[in-house]
Amino acid sequence: MAIALAMRPHAGEPSTAPASPAPLLAVEGLSLTRGDKLILDEVSFTLDKGATLALVGESGAGKSTIALALIGLLTRPEVGLTGHIGLDGTDLVTASARDWARLRGRKVAMVFQDASSALNPCFTVGSQLMTPLRRLAGMGKRAARKRAIELLESVGLSDAEARLEAYPHQLSGGMQQRVMIAIALSTNPDLLLADEPTSALDVTIQAQIVRLILEETRRRGASCVFVLHDLALASQACDHIVVLYGGQVMEAGPSEVVLREPLHPYTIGLKACVLEIDTEELTPLPPGAPSFASHKPGCRFAPRCASALERCQREKPPLQMVRGRKLACWNPAS
Repeated sequence: MAIALAMRPHAGEPSTAPASPAPLLAVEGLSLTRGDKLILDEVSFTLDKGATLALVGESGAGKSTIALALIGLLTRPEVGLTGHIGLDGTDLVTASARDWARLRGRKVAMVFQDASSALNPCFTVGSQLMTPLRRLAGMGKRAARKRAIELLESVGLSDAEARLEAYPHQLSGGMQQRVMIAIALSTNPDLLLADEPTSALDVTIQAQIVRLILEETRRRGASCVFVLHDLALASQACDHIVVLYGGQVMEAGPSEVVLREPLHPYTIGLKACVLEIDTEELTPLPPGAPSFASHKPGCRFAPRCASALERCQREKPPLQMVRGRKLACWNPAS
């Protein structure tokens, strides 16, 4: 029996090993300012094609701000924006209005957290769903209507043809969110942003909506960035987690690695706030809001951190690989 042996290339010869595919989304050193406030401070993370990622943290962590920057709703000169956002080879930080007209909807789309506010009350569901199909996908009116019915059926809305004639206020919160998902996915974007897509819904509907987003993006081979407060939901729904505090990345990596053995005191604190089976009591984080002073040195979590060193107050820790995840901490858990 012949056995094929893998041979190393001779010195000076190029390797024939396949190169790792470039990530769909690469955020590097992203900083955002509003006046003299530093809202995002050198945020970095990547997302591969077909993968899911959760941005988690308390209110004010910068999660929704990142999502809005990724969809081009926070641009110069309204905000100061530096760093790099690479989406399939295109730098979104320097993208012009013409570039965004080509990218938004086709390459990146967004499900907003409150569908009742995001949907226009003056237009029917059919009008709002058919508009991107006609403008971005170039469909005629009849083809767009047929496709709109298919999309509403794909997101689980019954009597889809009748729903086209309804106005948003005539639908329940869960139905409105399904319409938002159908609109966002109508032109098959490569990247879907879901900003707290279940915040206005009751618990019985939340799991259905998250499952729907995951199923539809995976079926299309798209990637998804979730903005979430729920650490348990993030662990179940997403491949990777980025833990943010005060606009800084504290810890980032595969969900199972970060949540099985968190190293950053803030991640440990967030996990201690999650109610699980056999949990006897919850341990809340110390009170206090993060500071957004532009030039304040050090780790922003230091004032609330029981493990903080003097160095944490005056020197910002770099984001570097530690035990299978990226970590920014001078005194991590052992």
